[in-house]
Amino acid sequence: MKNNIFSKNKFAMCLFATSGVLSLANPAIAGVNLLTSSDWETSISGSLPVFMVASDHDNSEKALRVQSGFNPANINFHVVAPKSDAGITVSGHFQIDTHLQGSGVQDSGLFESRVANIQLSGDFGTIVAGKDFGVFNSSAIGDLGSQRGVGWLGGGADTANATGGRIGTGYVYANFNPQVKYISPSMGGLSFKVALINPEEPQDASVETGSPRIEGQVNYKMDTGNGALELWSGVFQQSVDVMVGESTFGYDMQGIDVGAHIDLASFGLTVSYTDTTGIGADGLYGGSIHDADVDGTQWYVEADYVFGKNTIGVSYGEGSQDARAADSAKGLVAVGDVDNELTMLFVNHQMTPQFRLIGELQDYQSTVQNDYTAIVAGFQFDF
Repeated sequence: MKNNIFSKNKFAMCLFATSGVLSLANPAIAGVNLLTSSDWETSISGSLPVFMVASDHDNSEKALRVQSGFNPANINFHVVAPKSDAGITVSGHFQIDTHLQGSGVQDSGLFESRVANIQLSGDFGTIVAGKDFGVFNSSAIGDLGSQRGVGWLGGGADTANATGGRIGTGYVYANFNPQVKYISPSMGGLSFKVALINPEEPQDASVETGSPRIEGQVNYKMDTGNGALELWSGVFQQSVDVMVGESTFGYDMQGIDVGAHIDLASFGLTVSYTDTTGIGADGLYGGSIHDADVDGTQWYVEADYVFGKNTIGVSYGEGSQDARAADSAKGLVAVGDVDNELTMLFVNHQMTPQFRLIGELQDYQSTVQNDYTAIVAGFQFDF
């Protein structure tokens, strides 16, 4: 993966963890930079993606919609203070997002802030405090197919906000949450992140979450002569206490993932596998207490080929969960096997350094949701 938003080396460490999915989607955007006489630096970057999606949903409707993709429209503000005598750079980062709405929600004025944090950077690495992208599965979300395009239409024909990418058909969503995170410097290609993140709480019961979610990830990058190799592995853990009548029970959400991306000349290959407990096949944290003790897996494989300004690729992935028997003492209903599958063919054409054309074909199949096929055409302006 290529993560830099800015081409200026001075920004590289400060902005490494700033823009979450945006940093994955826009690998070479310079942004608009301002430098004062006192060495303060301010920059603005962002992207405007627009997609037309023609979809045919089993047992539902056919639809043609103009909408957001996996990334909503976003603008990022960065302020970098002069480096201190101790060699520490302090910076602030803010992201504002808005969505192209589905047909059921018009002129809603919906804006959200996905990123708002302070970063301290130096030879020791980077400390991030505030709201930022998660750690677990964050490298898995760096696939080309879904994070540059649309992916799973989580809301059906009238998906209102950003779409699902490969959430539930390849990875668990590394959501944007308040956190304190440490990012190490690269040590011969080896780096790691560890974070204490506000816990997710199921909304269908009275719960207590007395401790934060702990997430960690290790990455290794190396050149291969005519390409590059990246390997990663991550873990997370969060405890949940559930009140049922006069009694309580607890369970853990936890997981591990492994993955790799390799570039050989013009060819690229990405593979990723994630195993979780307490997260179902939808790939979302803490959706329901009925995910307690549920075992889930997410995996995908993607191949791409770059020629000139064009990238073509194919991607296949699944999200699944095992059945669990009912437990009346805990108020848990029986949960059956679930399997979600998404096949994607995609093409990107970089018309200019700032403007990309995107095409996508999808086939989605699920044991619990309506199957659908979709044709996607869109574009994205990056700045």
